[in-house]
Amino acid sequence: MQLVHVLKSGEMSLLISEKETLQLRIEDRRINVNLLNKKLLKSILETKVESEEKSLLGRLPQLRSLAKQLKKKGLTVIVSYKGTALLTLGLEADPKLSRLVIGSDAIEINSLSKLIQLLV
Repeated sequence: MQLVHVLKSGEMSLLISEKETLQLRIEDRRINVNLLNKKLLKSILETKVESEEKSLLGRLPQLRSLAKQLKKKGLTVIVSYKGTALLTLGLEADPKLSRLVIGSDAIEINSLSKLIQLLV
């Protein structure tokens, strides 16, 4: 998260095999991550990160911890797929029903149906 404090604003695109796969935009303590490739999203979720759990629900404690840290530092991360917001983590998250399910006020599910479609 130190990188966010250094970068005040900017944009970046990730190309894989000369095809744009991810767009990253940082502006006003907000990080927008726009995934343009479904395979990249699945690959990220399948990567082992301090846990043997591969499912999104199995990684929920890590996601809650990250979102809580973001909120505490006054930062927001918005994860989108092809421009459609899927998740908002951190300060700007405004969970309603998802607060009861996820158990965090720092994670908002913006499009549950789209998220499910991408994970299947």
